[in-house]
Amino acid sequence: METVKITIPSNIIHNCQIVTGFLLLKEQGWNVEIVDRSRDAQNTFFDLPVIQAEYCGKKIMYDLWDGYQHPGDMKRCLDWCDIYFKRSFSQEKNQRLFPDESNKIYPLGFNYHITHRKNPINEPLWKALAKPFLGKTPDAYFVPEVFEGRAERKEGEPVKILFLTRLWDDQDPALDEEANRERTYINEARIQIIRTLREKYGDAFVGGLNDNALSRAWAPELIMPAKYTERRQYVKLLHSCDICIGTMGLFESIGWKTAEYVAAAKAIVNEHFHYAVTGDFREGENYIGFSTARECIDAVQSLVDDPEKLFAMKQKNEQYYREYLKPEVLVKNSLMQVKRILSGEEGKNN
Repeated sequence: METVKITIPSNIIHNCQIVTGFLLLKEQGWNVEIVDRSRDAQNTFFDLPVIQAEYCGKKIMYDLWDGYQHPGDMKRCLDWCDIYFKRSFSQEKNQRLFPDESNKIYPLGFNYHITHRKNPINEPLWKALAKPFLGKTPDAYFVPEVFEGRAERKEGEPVKILFLTRLWDDQDPALDEEANRERTYINEARIQIIRTLREKYGDAFVGGLNDNALSRAWAPELIMPAKYTERRQYVKLLHSCDICIGTMGLFESIGWKTAEYVAAAKAIVNEHFHYAVTGDFREGENYIGFSTARECIDAVQSLVDDPEKLFAMKQKNEQYYREYLKPEVLVKNSLMQVKRILSGEEGKNN
């Protein structure tokens, strides 16, 4: 079996999913060599949300950026590699921003903060030991099986709807005006959706904001107790719900919560995607898209009114998770795609 060498240039949590996938493949017998350079400031790609790999004589880059907010750094990554897998994938933006390299860029798929207990970029031990005293759960707890669920048909039980989220600072001096305007839009959209769902569904809806200064300034009445928003408690709550709401993330990204919903085999109502993912993930089958709070309500109601459609969507997402999103499967699929590209069997699947 060919050796896969990966280099970790950053301990940013965006990279955890890919490193986890490689660690799981190693446990399954793959020849995986891991070099941790996340503390090496001399590395060309130090502190970037990317993972470097070498496989079958080719250099591969895994890009976990939210969007295309750092095209200069992306260009450096593209110049280094032969094949480039991008989390937030847009054919139009690839061709506009990188016309000479767009033919080497392929979609990577959903991203979320998932890890492996041996992941070298997990938080330091002192921080992990301190977290329980602060009412928080160490990152190493959040391995794939914690999120994984099975599609369930609930007979005679009320449908439960979930949307726990956060707000972003829209006055960040480090960002340009456009990026701050996007944050304002995200905050306003999330608040409106929570208020509308609360009014419509009452106790059947579990949703609100985490407690911080931003939430207290924007919508204090929507703040949820920590027993719901602490990450371990949130995952337990996720498994108890049926329909989960997702909104656009920063730089038009697909939010991490959407991937968590897929892993848990839930029905999903999600703001329309701006980026492409891998595999057979279809609007109307794996999720229902919306643009406004009213459309969100209508989508939720269509699932509440049709238990068979609700269950079928759960099944679709359970299947998609097994075939495309499990960390080791996502990474393995990318390596198999490299082999197909090298053999000439694969045209542009963009």
